[in-house]
Amino acid sequence: MHSKRINKCLLLTFVVCLLGGAGNCYVPIEPPIVHVEMDKAGMHRTLNYRLRFDIPLVGKDCEYMLLQDLPASIYISTDELDDLQRLKRLNAIYPKFVNIEVATERAQPFSVLLRGTPKITESLALPVHFRYHAPSDKRSAATVAIPLPELYLNCPMADSALIENDLVARPDKLYCLNAPESRFDENHVKDGQPTTMANLERCNWRRVHVDCQLKMPLRAEIPVGQANAYGPVLCGTILLGWSLALWTIIHSMANTRRINQRLNEQRLLQQKVK
Repeated sequence: MHSKRINKCLLLTFVVCLLGGAGNCYVPIEPPIVHVEMDKAGMHRTLNYRLRFDIPLVGKDCEYMLLQDLPASIYISTDELDDLQRLKRLNAIYPKFVNIEVATERAQPFSVLLRGTPKITESLALPVHFRYHAPSDKRSAATVAIPLPELYLNCPMADSALIENDLVARPDKLYCLNAPESRFDENHVKDGQPTTMANLERCNWRRVHVDCQLKMPLRAEIPVGQANAYGPVLCGTILLGWSLALWTIIHSMANTRRINQRLNEQRLLQQKVK
């Protein structure tokens, strides 16, 4: 009997909150959950994200950006991402040009922004590729670690209360979307800067806490060539190249002699027939 009374009280409290007492029934919004997983092997892999937002953020006119920093040892194919965007399988902001041929030691890190609207669950996929490292005489493999993503939210002024201080990583900071550089910059209001709606929307982003869950660490072991093997490999390559060239010349001359011999035999046969 006592437990039944407790259940009735809880149910009555819930109904009162729904019918008009919600202002007195504060329920904090849970931080978004981001599950990240990467393919296990190969130089060409995919970062798979599964996002989950709390119900109060779903169905609003809010927008999120998942910022993924990528180290210099990783590159993206802009043509590949362009095709995915054209097929509406990806909505992202990324550099317009990425040099895919340069080695890790001469490359620069960059970031990619994955964009969307908060849903209860959503899956995203970002194809990435690993660069080769310069040869070394001290190691045979290089460990590449991918940092955890950051999440930014932008809600209209009417729904700005949804992004509570407990949810925000830096309550005193607003961020501006820097699309050409695919990153966020701190919002520093300058004297004389117009307060247009476009500026307000572009600089109304907040970085929020996120519960990032990993099945395995975001690390990869990339093979590194041996610097001491450069000389023997170069000599072997030259010898192999010359050997193939000589074999091709000798084989071509033998074929030419065989063809000429057959032509001479046909001429002699035609002369005998006449």
